Amino acid sequence: MLSSRRTVLAGTMAILAMVGTTTAAAADNVLKLASFVPPVYILHKPVFEKLATDLDAATGGSTTIQIYPSGELGKGPVEQYKRAVSRIAEITYGLPGYTSSIFPKTLLIELPGVTSGPEDATAKLWKVMDKHLRGEFKKTVPLALFVTPPAVFMMRDKPVRSLEDLAGLKIRVSSSSAAAIVEAYGATPVPMPANKVYTAMNTGVVDGALMGSDSLLIFKLIETTKYVTTNLPEMPTTIFLVANEDAYNELSDADRAALDSLTGLEISQRSAAGLAKFGQIALGKFAGKEGAETILLSDDARAAFDAKAAAAVEKLKAEYDASGLPASEIIADMLK
Repeated sequence: MLSSRRTVLAGTMAILAMVGTTTAAAADNVLKLASFVPPVYILHKPVFEKLATDLDAATGGSTTIQIYPSGELGKGPVEQYKRAVSRIAEITYGLPGYTSSIFPKTLLIELPGVTSGPEDATAKLWKVMDKHLRGEFKKTVPLALFVTPPAVFMMRDKPVRSLEDLAGLKIRVSSSSAAAIVEAYGATPVPMPANKVYTAMNTGVVDGALMGSDSLLIFKLIETTKYVTTNLPEMPTTIFLVANEDAYNELSDADRAALDSLTGLEISQRSAAGLAKFGQIALGKFAGKEGAETILLSDDARAAFDAKAAAAVEKLKAEYDASGLPASEIIADMLK
């Protein structure tokens, strides 16, 4: 009887050991995806969750993705790239503009005159990825790189119908590229993460924000915005989804190939299209808000903005070229 019990106990311990080993092995291939936006975010299900589901299926469950939304792995979108580099998360979602000094080449896509719509901008990013941009993503691997809808001015209580209306105003921007253009327009650029804009506008820290139209709903700026100005020189905001390079290289050849097949240009274009559609919805909802006004720049006003933007871009290109960063070459390759 005692022998029988020992046999059963030994068998049970062996099974538990096997389960523990299997769980540990599986855990080695769980990629944590850190997002600073909540699960209601427009890309959470069609991009983050879809990538997790598709990778699980493509690898037979040997590599999976666990999503941590709303800053669960660390508050503050500014730190998202650093979280990928230091492997706080194996995959992170964020904006290159929040660490502009790391991504000067990538952020050239945000300059006026370089792009014509989110699909075009996203395609241009990937067209020059290997030749010009990949080196900026140190210790990481770009999984998706795309842009928001073109930026609009979201103003608290001062309408912008011309360049003159911007004189002396404080405008939130997302990157150094945007800051240079806003300064050329005569306003004072204020770099700030998107999740801080609502409070900053509500309290008058800034007079307005230059952001993609999707932000009206994503960050609830529709509540604090009275005027939206459209028909500006096109300036999208760039967004990334990156993987920690070591974590990526630790995947088996088959699992890494599966991840590669699910990322890159296609997921980037899908993400850009999702945000563009949401941007149109946001503008429609804003137009229906009582007391709100959507301003379409007149042809003359737009021409004045274009002239200032073009001069600022040429100045930036010359400064970058002189510093050893081949901005003129990169933009020329984007435009080919």
